[in-house]
Amino acid sequence: MKGNSKDFKFCIKLALDNAKKRISLLDNSDKKCVIEEYKEWFNDGLNKHTVLLLRDDPII
Repeated sequence: MKGNSKDFKFCIKLALDNAKKRISLLDNSDKKCVIEEYKEWFNDGLNKHTVLLLRDDPII
């Protein structure tokens, strides 16, 4: 990834914080499933082609 590493770190932190908030709203069984899915993604490795960050106000 080229560019400002502070921007990437900020975006990743924002995405993870959002994921934590969304997971906390789920029931225990759903929460466990989503957490397992995230673990799989992280264990498979991440790169710029596998990470999708969505804005609150997407421009489509």
